[in-house]
Amino acid sequence: MTALEHLRRTGLVVELEGERLRVTPAKRITDNHRQYLRDHRAELVAELSAENDPPAPTTIESRRNVWRVTLRGKFLCMLIGESMTYIEALEVARWHWPVADVS
Repeated sequence: MTALEHLRRTGLVVELEGERLRVTPAKRITDNHRQYLRDHRAELVAELSAENDPPAPTTIESRRNVWRVTLRGKFLCMLIGESMTYIEALEVARWHWPVADVS
């Protein structure tokens, strides 16, 4: 489960406003949520950015920090980290899941 899914399952709405995270409804945010937001901020920003931005055309040479991993057409997880090409991201994903794809 992604960090964003975790918060959404608790009934919170998380949005990206510039570089800031906006979480609503405020009355439902607990101290545990606040700590989770601090601990997973980079992951949440990357997930929301990937959700909000249309995917860039992928060429073999293009490098990205966030790759969406799917398994048999269903979302599995996000690869978030150092910049890598499509082939490098696919290699990492397939090391874990031999039939995975990335986009």
